[in-house]
Amino acid sequence: MNNEDIPMMFRAQIYSRCQLHRVQQHITRQDANKWVDNWKKVFPQDTLPTEQAQKSTLPPPVQKNRTSAIARPSKLSVSIAKVELNIPQFGNGVEKKEYTIRWRLVTNSGQDEGVIRPIIGAKGFPYYSGASMKGAFLRACKQMSLSTEEIKNYCGAKLDDGSYKPGILRFHGAYPVDMNWTKNLVDIIHRQDEKQVIKDEKPNANAQISLHQAKLKFGISSTKKFEDPDREWKRIWEIWEFALSKGLGSRVSAGYGQFQDINSQDKLIQIHLQGQGATSKLVDGTKEFRPNMFKAALRGHTLRLLGGLTDTDTAKEITRTLWGGFQGKTAFIGLLGIGFDYQSSHIRLEKEKQFYQISQGKLNILCMHDNLPEEDISNLHELSTKLVQFTILFSGFGKSWRRICHKEFYYTRYFENPRKQVIGCHWEFINDSQLLYLPVNQLSDIAVFINNVQNTIKKRIPNNKQSNQGIASWRESWYSPKVEVWGRFAENGKSKAIHWFHGNYDGTDSIKNPHSLSGSMNNTGRIWHRMYPKYIINSNNQIVRGEGYVELLTIFKEESSDKEFLNFLANRNNSGFEKIW
Repeated sequence: MNNEDIPMMFRAQIYSRCQLHRVQQHITRQDANKWVDNWKKVFPQDTLPTEQAQKSTLPPPVQKNRTSAIARPSKLSVSIAKVELNIPQFGNGVEKKEYTIRWRLVTNSGQDEGVIRPIIGAKGFPYYSGASMKGAFLRACKQMSLSTEEIKNYCGAKLDDGSYKPGILRFHGAYPVDMNWTKNLVDIIHRQDEKQVIKDEKPNANAQISLHQAKLKFGISSTKKFEDPDREWKRIWEIWEFALSKGLGSRVSAGYGQFQDINSQDKLIQIHLQGQGATSKLVDGTKEFRPNMFKAALRGHTLRLLGGLTDTDTAKEITRTLWGGFQGKTAFIGLLGIGFDYQSSHIRLEKEKQFYQISQGKLNILCMHDNLPEEDISNLHELSTKLVQFTILFSGFGKSWRRICHKEFYYTRYFENPRKQVIGCHWEFINDSQLLYLPVNQLSDIAVFINNVQNTIKKRIPNNKQSNQGIASWRESWYSPKVEVWGRFAENGKSKAIHWFHGNYDGTDSIKNPHSLSGSMNNTGRIWHRMYPKYIINSNNQIVRGEGYVELLTIFKEESSDKEFLNFLANRNNSGFEKIW
C-alpha cells in the first residue's frame, strides 16, 4: 500500500502527512486544497459549480504493480464511495427559513486537533448543528429580555431537584440548499499587526475551511400545537433573526458569520463608503474581496496610536480590550467589531488585474458586549468615529494600503504592461456620511485633528501609564519626532509624490532608494501616501467638497537613511510640501 494514496481527510495532522491549517510559502496546492478536493470527490462532479468541477476533477492516484510495469489505480484511492446527490431536507412538521451568508461562516467541528472546519454530516454535507442553534436562540431570548417563563417554555429549564424539563422547541440546525457551498472553501488567517506596527517579522499564515456566501436552510419544530400558529411562529423567527443579527460562529467581530438582509442590533456607527484597490488572494491565488480588512486596519491604527502614548504592555492590553485577541492560549472578545454590508451589484472585480471597485457600502462598527453603561457606549462611539476618520485620512483599507491607488492617480501607460498589477487603494466617505468629512481649509487643520485623535485615545490609558515618549523600538508607533506628516493642496487633482516612487524626486534619486523607506518584497515600507478629498467649510457653515485633494505623506523616520529625502521635502519651492505635524 502506498501511503500517499490515503486521502488527506483521513491522515493524521502531523508534519509530512497532512497539516490542514498550515500554509507553506510558494506552494499553490496546499494540504487544505487537497483535503477539500478529497471532500468534494464524494459528490457527482456534474453537480458541482462548473469552475469548481474543473478544479476537483483530478485523476485518481496510481501505484505501480510490483510484478508489472503497468500502473493501476490504487484500491484505497477509489474506495471513497460516491454518494447520490441528495441535499438534506427537513421532515414534516419542521418550520424552515433560508438565509444567505454575507461573506463567510466559520464554525469549528472540534473533531480534528488544530484544524478549523465545519461539521460534516453522514452524506458529506456541512451543517450548522442544532445544539449551536439552540444556544444562539437562548442568548437572543435573554438579550431581548423575554420573561423567564417564556424562555423556559421555548428552551426548557433545570428543575430544583436537578432534573431537566425540555422546552417545546426543537432546533434542527441548518444545511446548504444547493451545491454552491463547495466554492472557495479554503480560507486564510494572516495576522499582520505585529509585523506592520511592531517589528519586521514574517507572521504565520494558517488555513481554515469556511463556507463562502452559501445559502443555508434553518429548521425549527415544536412539540406543542399553537392556538395561533402564524403569530407564534412569527415571534419565534423574530427571535432567531435577532440571534442572526449578533452573528454565528467564530470571528464575528471581523465580519464572519453575518447574514444578508439581517441588520445588526449592535451598531455604534454606520459609515457609508466607496473604495477601490488591489484584491486580496486566497491560498490558491483566488481573488476575493475580504471585509475583515476593515477590522485589521482599525486594530492596527489603534495599536500605532497607543504605541505613541504608553508602554508596550499597556498598548497591547488596551488594543486587546477594544478589538479582542489572545493572551497566551486564552481568547478575548473585544468591545468593538465590524460588519460590512454591500450589494453584489455595487462591486466590480477585475480578476486579471486583481482589482476591485465598490461604488457604495456600509461599514458598521459594532459593540460586541451587552448592557454597557451609556457613558462607555458614548466613549466607544467617539473613539471608533475618530479611528475611522484617521484611517480614511491617512491610509485606507486592504492590500497595499500604504500607497495611493495607481489606477486612480497614476499615468495610464503604467498598465499597458499586462504584468503590472494594481498598487494601492483609495477610499472615500460618500454623501450619507457627510458628518464624518474632515474639513481642511488650511493644512494646520490636520495637525489639530491628529491631536484630537490622540486625546481621545488617551482616555483609555490610566494616568500612571501615559507617556509622551512613545515606544521607540516599534517601527510605527505614532509620536513626534518618530513620525512626520507632510502635505500640500492638489487643486488639480493630480498627485505629485506618486512619480517619486517610480522616478527621481530631485534629479538624482527616487524614494525607492533606500528600499527601507518605500519598502520592497518582504520589507514593509515606512512611508504612507494618501490623496484625501478636499472638504471645506463654506460661507453657510456647511462642510462641502472643494476642488481637488489634500496630498499627504506620513513618514516613520530613520534619520541615517531618510535625511536626504526629508531635506528635499523641507525645500518647499522644490517639493511643494510643508511639514504639518
